[in-house]
Amino acid sequence: MPVKGSGTATRRNVLLAAAELVEREGVSRLTLDAVAERAGLSKGGILHHFATKDSLVAAMIEDLVTQFEEDLTRHMAGESGPGSFARAFLRACLDPDGALTRTLKVSAGIIAALAVNSALLAPLHRRYEDWRRRLEDDGIDPAIAELVRFAADGLWLGGVFGLGPPSQALRKRLFAKLIELTHGGNPAPSLAPALVSD
Repeated sequence: MPVKGSGTATRRNVLLAAAELVEREGVSRLTLDAVAERAGLSKGGILHHFATKDSLVAAMIEDLVTQFEEDLTRHMAGESGPGSFARAFLRACLDPDGALTRTLKVSAGIIAALAVNSALLAPLHRRYEDWRRRLEDDGIDPAIAELVRFAADGLWLGGVFGLGPPSQALRKRLFAKLIELTHGGNPAPSLAPALVSD
């Protein structure tokens, strides 16, 4: 069934179709023809938005970064004081409704980039440098900020690849301990445990 709507909506549909294709059939099936078929477009229709597979994968990575930035902004809204960015980063990484955890689809762009051309990860590398600098200047011990970042990344990637993810009960405890670290080792007044799904 052909895609209806604006160019932006069509482009969004193509990105979702590409992510679903990688998630369900593997990165080896990521071709412009296969994505066009899944998105309900002609080959010309997809070429209008993405001239090459590399440009499609680059857009998948950019989409992931944009969505994660939106999650960070949303989680920063309720934060203040030392450690606020570290807490927002942790919450954005582990939020079940956030870009990184609601499905594996957004992670498919990273997997595709690594398989197709690791240079396509450059936008993510740049953003990670920005996030790392913000963590270092977050008003808490930079080692604690980095520990929180690596723990959040590890929990997320462990879930993406199914690498021994902790039980939900342990995941909640890990989340609480990491939040505590950002408050100088003291329990936080409000941990918002709903961010770690049951």
